[in-house]
Order: sequence, then structure tokens, then C-alpha cells
Amino acid sequence: MIFNKIETDRACIVIVSLLLSALILSANAERITTTVGTNNTDWSITRQSDNIKFDYSQYVQGSISPVEYRGRSLEPYHSSYEEVDVNDLRLRARTSARKGDYASEGLILLRADSANSSEFVLSIENGTFIGEFVEEWPAILRSSKSLRYSGQGINSREYAGNNLDYVGSSLLYNNELSKDSGIDMLLTRMNATVRGISLSPNDTVLSAQFMPTKETYYSITTSSTGIADFKYGFSSPNAELKKLIYPMASEGEERYYGDYNITRSIHMKSDFPRYEEEDDWISCCSAGVYEIGLPERKALSLP
Repeated sequence: MIFNKIETDRACIVIVSLLLSALILSANAERITTTVGTNNTDWSITRQSDNIKFDYSQYVQGSISPVEYRGRSLEPYHSSYEEVDVNDLRLRARTSARKGDYASEGLILLRADSANSSEFVLSIENGTFIGEFVEEWPAILRSSKSLRYSGQGINSREYAGNNLDYVGSSLLYNNELSKDSGIDMLLTRMNATVRGISLSPNDTVLSAQFMPTKETYYSITTSSTGIADFKYGFSSPNAELKKLIYPMASEGEERYYGDYNITRSIHMKSDFPRYEEEDDWISCCSAGVYEIGLPERKALSLP
């Protein structure tokens, strides 16, 4: 069974339910959810974007100190956060500090375009099916941050996500901290493909790929006097079939306790051309599902 659901911010909902057959075009969609369901697995994808232009700049310098209010002294404290999430480009930052000298400067630039259409096409031939989702909603997100602190304690965290890739840092319990960081993320387009066997009642997903063309840069230079954590993950385009989740192709984590000067940079990039129908995606089945070998057919409960 195949069903596809399209939603837009204009409160228009279209649901199409067909047996392994669908063609969906959405000229002005800002949010799309597409689901392919079989007897034993469900594959789905949700995308959301808009036409956005956003620029932000900030500068702060001062002393975090007690304030008298209605006859009592309020404990000195600073807290700030930033959060952006557009078409799977994500930025999160959190800072909290106690009494001390504090200075920070930051910039955020965001551009997103959802003017182009997205498309889901399902084709069936010789007992096999291919569903392809194509989206061209480009987006770019840039951020830079500079921070200086000396006092009773500060925590500073930041995280950047580009589709399934991620990178981030956590600088915790610092009495002295300096940090200069930069994030650049680009999403050009996204292709997603699900392939399987169409022999009711034994419809089965054989493979699924999530293939955004994307790029991420992250750099940080810091002097830390507490705990410094750094993480990153670079995703694989190929799903694990049992859970239909996309594992990390590469990931890492580092932790430092004490006084350190640290410089770190990472660059992640993936580029996927659009799938072409003439590509032979499953060589054993060029003439249909009945060319699959007997062991594989038994494993899939096929006749």
C-alpha cells in the first residue's frame, strides 16, 4: 500500500492513497510529508521550508553583578539562547553565566527559498517499484560567535545540524573562557529514493536512500578551564532496512578536563546526482522479480 500526504501552511491537505501507484506535484508547498507503506515496513519523509531572509547581529560587554530590586538583592545571572530550524538546517546555542565580566559578539545569516516545486513519482515495472522524492528548496545558514568571560562560572553550548549530519561543542564549568566559533551550512537540493518488490500481499521495501546535496563547515578556537566536549556525525545515505533509519558513516566525540587551548575544524560534504530511470538499480531483477534467486525469494516470502 502506498499513500502520500501533502500539507501546506495554507491549511490545504491533500491525501492520495493508491496501491503502488502515485504521482504528486506540489507547486507551492511549504510542508510535505510522503509515506510509502508495505505489509512489514513504512518509509516516510517530511520536508518544510519557506522564503526567508534573516540577519541578526549582537554585541554585549559588561559585568554580571547583583541588582537591587524592591529592597532585596537579586543574584547575578546571565542566560541567552538562539534557535533556528529551516528545511533541516538547524542551529542551537545556549549560554548561562554567574557573576563575572562578560563580553560576546555574534552574527546569524539565514536565506531559504521554497519557490521551486517538489515532486514525488512512483513507478512500477515487472514486479518492482521505485518511489523518488525530489526537492529543490535551497537554504544557507551562517553563524559566528565570539565570547570572553572571567568570573564564578559559565556554560556555553552550540549545535549545528544539516539534515542528518551534526556538529557541536559544550564548554562547561569554566571560570575563565574564551571562544571564537563559526558555522556555515548549505543545502542545495534533496533526493530520496525507496525501492522494493510489488507482489501483493508480499510488498517489501528492499532499499531506501536519503540523499541531500549539502555542505557543513565548523570551526572553533577556545581556551577552556573546565570541561570541553566536542561531537560530530556524518550520515550514510543508505537506510538500515530493519528499522529504516540512516546510520552514521562517521562520527566522533572528544572530552577534555582542565586547562586547554583547543583549535578544531571540520568540513562535511555530500553531492548526489538525481536518479535516472535507465540506471539498473537491482541488477538481478532486470526482467522482474521472478529473476530473484530461490533463497532470496524464500527470505522475502515470495512464490
